[in-house]
Amino acid sequence: MKRFILLLSSVFVVAACQTEAVQPVADPPNVNDPAPENRTPTDPPTNENENKAQDPAPSPGQLGHGMQAALLPPKIVEEAPLRNRRRMDIDQLDRSIQRVTGGIAWTLGNKKINQFGALAQTLGKPNFLDLTREDLDPSALFQKFLDDAARSVCAELVVHETEVVSSERVLMVHVSPQDTWESNPAGVNKNLAYLLLRYHGRKVEVDAAEMEQWRWLFRSAQLVAKQPVTAWRTVCVGLMTHPYFYTY
Repeated sequence: MKRFILLLSSVFVVAACQTEAVQPVADPPNVNDPAPENRTPTDPPTNENENKAQDPAPSPGQLGHGMQAALLPPKIVEEAPLRNRRRMDIDQLDRSIQRVTGGIAWTLGNKKINQFGALAQTLGKPNFLDLTREDLDPSALFQKFLDDAARSVCAELVVHETEVVSSERVLMVHVSPQDTWESNPAGVNKNLAYLLLRYHGRKVEVDAAEMEQWRWLFRSAQLVAKQPVTAWRTVCVGLMTHPYFYTY
């Protein structure tokens, strides 16, 4: 019985194997055919007349309103050469003070020792041992000694001018020592314009805006001191310590 069952099972297995689908075998590739990656698609034929009919005709166009422009660059106008102002050296400053004051120098003591000579090294004048070039910077030290010199010289100048005749005066030329702003404004204006030319080398009209600061200085000093002579001494100091005096 067991043998019969085994024989029957073998028959069923053989029948099942015969009923399996047979897979088709692909043909081998032809060596003469190009590789797929080397194949190029063929473009469809185009109609040139049809493409020309579809292209729009060229027409003139403009972006915005436009603007006129010169074909040549603007002509370059050359400016006059300029240089920075330079400070006077000590010798020049000493001579300038004596010139505008009629010969009064910055001196000290009964021996009338010229202070610019005594303070030459302090003010940067070369001695050609330690220093061979003069320091011409308008430093704070220079400003301090210039202020001392101006106060000393201008004080001596106004005293001198109150003792001489009008023809010998170099500070109060167009006014008298007693003239005030209220009594002789035209003379004060004329004298201020004269001093600006003498001290700064600047010709300024009486009604110019630059004159206003000097009028204010004179009137303020006169109001405080109550004496026109003191006001002119203040103007003298202001003119001498101004950069227009010690620079060129």
